[in-house]
Amino acid sequence: MGLFGLVRDKCFYCREPIEKGKEHAADVKVPGYVGTFNKKFCSEEHAETYNDDIQNRPVRSGGGSC
Repeated sequence: MGLFGLVRDKCFYCREPIEKGKEHAADVKVPGYVGTFNKKFCSEEHAETYNDDIQNRPVRSGGGSC
């Protein structure tokens, strides 16, 4: 694999390396941050699955240390 295997983009959902030219970019919400971010996925299905998982994620209330 060598050094070139280390610099390839990985899918934001499954963390597998993405083949050159087959990446799918999508603006998605990242838990813990405000707004959306442009992330790379290995397929459109993984981008949709990630969005569905984030939408259905239970909302945690911001609690203090008490």
